[in-house]
Amino acid sequence: MKQPNSGKLSLLSACRQVARRAFRLQSLRPEQESAMLAVLNLRDTLVALPSGFGKSLIYQVPAMILERPTIVISPLIALMADQELALKKRGVPVIAFHSRLRVAERRAVLARLKKGGRLVVLTTPETLESAATGPFFERARPALLCIDEAHCISEWGHDFRPSYLRLGEARKRLGNPPVLALTATATPGVREDIAGRLLLRDPRVLVAPPYRDNLRLTVDIVPGSGKFPAAARRIKRLQRPGIIYCATTTAVDEVGGALARARIPATRYHGKMRAADREAAQRQSMLPSRRSIMVATTAFGMGIDKPNIRYILHYQAPGSLEQYVQEIGRAGRDGHPAYCILLFDPADLEIHEHLQALNRPSVRHLERLESALNSWTDEQRAPTPDNLAYSAGVSARICEVLLSDLEEAGLTARDEEGGVSIVVSPEKFKAGVHELVAKLKTFRYEGERRLRLIADYARSNECRSVFIRRYFGEDHPPRCGTCDRCRVDRVGTTQPSTSQRRHARPQRRPIENPAGQPSPQFPMPSDTNSRSGHQPAAETTPRRPPPPRASRPQGHKARPRRRSPKSRRPS
Repeated sequence: MKQPNSGKLSLLSACRQVARRAFRLQSLRPEQESAMLAVLNLRDTLVALPSGFGKSLIYQVPAMILERPTIVISPLIALMADQELALKKRGVPVIAFHSRLRVAERRAVLARLKKGGRLVVLTTPETLESAATGPFFERARPALLCIDEAHCISEWGHDFRPSYLRLGEARKRLGNPPVLALTATATPGVREDIAGRLLLRDPRVLVAPPYRDNLRLTVDIVPGSGKFPAAARRIKRLQRPGIIYCATTTAVDEVGGALARARIPATRYHGKMRAADREAAQRQSMLPSRRSIMVATTAFGMGIDKPNIRYILHYQAPGSLEQYVQEIGRAGRDGHPAYCILLFDPADLEIHEHLQALNRPSVRHLERLESALNSWTDEQRAPTPDNLAYSAGVSARICEVLLSDLEEAGLTARDEEGGVSIVVSPEKFKAGVHELVAKLKTFRYEGERRLRLIADYARSNECRSVFIRRYFGEDHPPRCGTCDRCRVDRVGTTQPSTSQRRHARPQRRPIENPAGQPSPQFPMPSDTNSRSGHQPAAETTPRRPPPPRASRPQGHKARPRRRSPKSRRPS
């Protein structure tokens, strides 16, 4: 007689076999198996697992079992290229379909997509919704639609991308396949927004703490003038490879230049570099055997899978706790201890306030867009988003965000050629725009709240892990026992006995930074200790041993001691 869960066991067995055969993995994590089973049972699934947890396997393994293509939406073309190369090495059938393909490459990709069958299709939201390429995806009738970095769809997320907003409509055109949404950093509110935007039906939601227990979290409160000396002290004691994150390109060039002058192997990466130079820097730094330092802005890191990164040092504070968690998650993916150090200066937040003001839609932007739309309507013309952004004097990104809000409110619509037009009366349009003002003010408050949370995290006296996990929705997270706060508490609560006090020598006081904040110094791993897997002690500061007596060089004859006059014997 057939057992009720024999189908479940057979699917699970198939997943494990594919993981062993194609990916050389002897076992899968319970969260990975649960998500794979949900996907293979055609259920919408939302997965929020920390960086380095193996989220990509959740679509890669089912793609080797499903009979039709799996479409994977990725925010970056560079990330897709790395994924395509890695999957080809594993023998997984895969193609990457994006705007940078040459004519011959595009023709080959379309032929493979038309053939169908088991296939991973890596693409971007823009390619999926394009009038020229969208029909090819629709005719493929995919078995699964996977949204990587799904937090990009949420306007409340830290890395919002307008192109993700229309993926719910794109899903309908694909025949409503099951959706798998993957993210590493999503608060409960962002998870709800993801489910709503993607039109998920009774989704299976799997969430794990965003913090991995092999990460050693530390915060030093350092004023701007003391940043580089503090960073230099840390870098000298930390084992490479590592990543230093800066908030501005100027800081990247300054820190990278100083490391080069000190003859420390380092590479730079930021958005103002040429694309070819960025790609070369990324390839060079990601070589498994290269033990160098990458100095970069937040533009670097998405999709990076170098397992032996030993530390992440934030030279300047990040723009949000979500961004911080995503970036520190790139360290220690091999399971060995890794160090995550934040050098916090309250002035860092002013940098992010300025950057957010440049990239966040404001009431002034909305008023300009309203005026431009009214002018185009008076001329009975429907502008493209690019033309509308130019005439309104706003960036294309801000224009796209505001147009998405206007379309969601039912005030505007796009024709088949992408032209934008007002679909309500002038009075109703003006009233609807006025209602959006409150939403923009809420977004501004949300950005300011994220910045305040970074300051609260830096100054908090509680366990760093507890602070992070509570922010991401855990009610009663346990202490990590390894962060700087836990180490201070453990040292303070360990009192020696009376006999130990009598014979113990006084210990050195913890070193304080210029701002007067205690910053417990712990011995960083030397090359020998780190390779052997030993974890450096962090609880106490050992007393300094007495200096060794100088030894005489070999063959050196000792000078005869001079005798006092009284002890001399007559010759």
